[in-house]
Amino acid sequence: MIPTSRELIQKCLLLGFALAMGDAPVFRPAHGQIREWTLERGVTIGSVDDPVYGLSAVEQVLADAERVFVLQPQDGKVRVFSHAGEFVRDLGGRGRGPGELVRPSSMGRYGSRLWVTEPMSGRVTFFDVATGAAETIRYRADVPGSREEWIPAAVLANGRIVASPRVTMAPGGQGMASETAIIVTDSEGNLLDTLARRSIAGNIGKITAGLPAGTEMYVVSPLPDYDITSFAPDGSGVVLVKRRIWDGGTDPATFEITRIDLHGDTVYRRSIQYQPRRVPSDFFDDEIARSADGSGINNRRDHARALREFYEEGRYFPPVTAMSMGSDGTTWVARVDVDGEREWLVLDDAGSSVGRLRLPTTSHVAYANETECWVVETDALDIPYVVRYDIIR
Repeated sequence: MIPTSRELIQKCLLLGFALAMGDAPVFRPAHGQIREWTLERGVTIGSVDDPVYGLSAVEQVLADAERVFVLQPQDGKVRVFSHAGEFVRDLGGRGRGPGELVRPSSMGRYGSRLWVTEPMSGRVTFFDVATGAAETIRYRADVPGSREEWIPAAVLANGRIVASPRVTMAPGGQGMASETAIIVTDSEGNLLDTLARRSIAGNIGKITAGLPAGTEMYVVSPLPDYDITSFAPDGSGVVLVKRRIWDGGTDPATFEITRIDLHGDTVYRRSIQYQPRRVPSDFFDDEIARSADGSGINNRRDHARALREFYEEGRYFPPVTAMSMGSDGTTWVARVDVDGEREWLVLDDAGSSVGRLRLPTTSHVAYANETECWVVETDALDIPYVVRYDIIR
């Protein structure tokens, strides 16, 4: 039975209250107590000069026992390779017809099929991984009382579709809505449930100094603190990270991570304490110089001063820069870049810290479990490669 709009609103409010007020034990991962994992490099997929093996920008990676799937948004397709790195086939291709893709953004597994979402066109395509046969549906959510355009984000293991509203900047207040819901619908777009609410506004400010009279400019801090989400590749749920930037006060620096299953129930919620890193004084210099040299600036000095005052309100880096859900219930959380390296903290399926590893800042954990991880790396020419690493614990 589909709940009424009033029931959905009440449930959404109760969920937001529970996430905000419920018990959230603090985990204080001391580096000496968390084993540092090492990586043994294995197969590499990609090429600088081979059109068959060369990759364009990599959005996402999935793997099973036999194949590796690499999502290529610029090419509108999923490239399929063997575990040994041999090219197998392409799924999709650029276009708007059935089985074709336009700027796909995410993918996952639904039984024996691979799903791919297209936010721009609001479509979801299912590929049979054995035959390559495709089925494309046009997604349109019916949310009572909402004027938002809801875009598909993921397909859950029960076949339901997760969606979030398309966010656009608008004048006034902080420039946009401060938070929004992550909803669940059936394949026809009928609203069934609300998984969570998340902050989407980030740190946005209004600048008038140095501009012509009566004009204003909205700017976004280079230090984002809005919530980030990651969906399990098998459709078993979602992880939400609230990453408020530490204000330098007496309270310890923490970020909150919540895992929610496909039924909307909270699996765990953890508040993890970390060591904040202060932003160096010259961090914003290039960003300020670019804005102050832009067109329509009457007084570059006043404009630059106002920008610096706004930017430097965030004196510390956000605690989390990226996240990826593993295929075995693990969650991989990337910390702040330090000296060309980025530390990844690994949480198990109960939210406990079980390991950590370090990668260059030009690398990103795209798909992983506690025995292997597939990492997207870029070289000096920004050419991407997908590399499999065995984890030595």
